[in-house]
Amino acid sequence: MGAASTPGRRRPAAGRARGHLRRVARRTAARYPLATQLARYAVVGGGATAFNAALFLLVRPWLAAVPANLVALTVTTALSTELNRRFAFGGARAHRLREWVQDLGTVAFYATYTSGVLLVLQWLDPATTPAHEAAAVALASIGGGLLRFAVLRFWVFDLDGAGSNDDATHAGGPPQCSATSPPST
Repeated sequence: MGAASTPGRRRPAAGRARGHLRRVARRTAARYPLATQLARYAVVGGGATAFNAALFLLVRPWLAAVPANLVALTVTTALSTELNRRFAFGGARAHRLREWVQDLGTVAFYATYTSGVLLVLQWLDPATTPAHEAAAVALASIGGGLLRFAVLRFWVFDLDGAGSNDDATHAGGPPQCSATSPPST
């Protein structure tokens, strides 16, 4: 029988510390929800940026820099939007039309922006390596990420739970045809 299961004995210090950290994290999240969402968004964004760079480097031997960037960007944008919905925004309902517009807008913005960065990099140094290209795209993505957070937070996801005009409702009844996604399970 271990110390944790013996009646009258205290939990080990590591267990108490983890419990304390969980309570502090819950209180902080409740008190500063926007900061919590931004921190979680940064975690997802960092992972998506790393995945984007890896995917870029994976397809780069077969494609030129700009097409390889577009492939990686398209895949990671859709993936990171869903991960952000589930993790950063707590499974908030997504207005599907807004989400699609945001995904297309994000791909168009980043495709233009990062392709420009790649073209300028190749113009400055024609012998640039794929690793340098991936690093340039990753660094360029940071600024756009803050703008994307604002779009996701304040336009795409229903964080107030109030619904929107995207739902078809009849007088006093529930939505009959929803343009929003169900909450995460």
